[in-house]
Amino acid sequence: MLQVGPKSAGSTPGPACYGRGGVAPTITDAMAVQNLIGHLPLGYGAVSVDHAAARAAFAPLAERLDSPVELVAADVLAIAVSGMFAEVSGLISRFAIDPREFHLFAFGGAGPVLACFLARELDLKGIVVPPAPGVVSAFGGLIADLKNDFIATLYREATAEAMEEVAGVFGTLVGRARAWLEQQGHQGPGALRLSADMRYAGQSFEIETPIESTWVDFPDLDTLRSAFHGEHARIYGHADTEGAVQVVNLRVVIMAATPKPSLVKPDGATGPLQPTLTVAAHFDGRPHQVPVFVRGDIRPGHRLPSPAIIAQDDTTTVIPPGFATEVDRFGNLVITRDRR
Repeated sequence: MLQVGPKSAGSTPGPACYGRGGVAPTITDAMAVQNLIGHLPLGYGAVSVDHAAARAAFAPLAERLDSPVELVAADVLAIAVSGMFAEVSGLISRFAIDPREFHLFAFGGAGPVLACFLARELDLKGIVVPPAPGVVSAFGGLIADLKNDFIATLYREATAEAMEEVAGVFGTLVGRARAWLEQQGHQGPGALRLSADMRYAGQSFEIETPIESTWVDFPDLDTLRSAFHGEHARIYGHADTEGAVQVVNLRVVIMAATPKPSLVKPDGATGPLQPTLTVAAHFDGRPHQVPVFVRGDIRPGHRLPSPAIIAQDDTTTVIPPGFATEVDRFGNLVITRDRR
């Protein structure tokens, strides 16, 4: 039977359609075979998609299956999406949420390519594609608050004799945390969050128990034990206030806010949106005439038909039939499935 993964072609040699020496068919090649990507240069001109190379990579597989390459490519995409479905549906069940109330946030180079197909299977409310999906992670790294964890393993029973050592280790961790924050160029002490991984003697698991930062200056056994009993009761509904308590790990988290940029609202649409070109492409093995739009031409207030392909330097957004797309005031694509 057809299998997709777990191996990846990576960036070297990469998909066959990238022309870097790859010969094995990949998900990217499957999208190229269906003519869903590669109509404009990718990677700021660094990547051109070779559709013929993608078809050549799929040809032996299509011959063995006695099926057109477009159908085989559609099957590969369906199998890849089914694997994503299995992983995400497990998380949805774990957190007991209704997927029909949520949008899928599509980022990275591959996210917008596959998001609609996955959202369709999960029956999600819709998809949100930000203006520059390929650099969202980097943008998040640049604007994220400073934060670091400092942990020490202790393994001590919570007794009066151990309190001085516990407080000393906490003090050392706090000193390391503040030194790290200063090394990052931040002025000021930052915010500290202290906790201890604790358990009853004989338990095989620990509970992270929040500790007031003032406890370090005035270490008190009863306060420490009470904090653990309270957390145990909150999670499990009971506590053994007379039981022996062990301190396994001490943890200090330091945080400091960083400057945040103001989001710029792009100018709104002044007229109807026109496609740059129209291509013959396949969705679910069926041929369609599909308009290709350039992301830079799309403005707040525009509405896009489906199916559609939206090309930009850092990704391609693929919108299958049965979806409606609007552009919000920040330039995000808000793609909603037509439930009819």
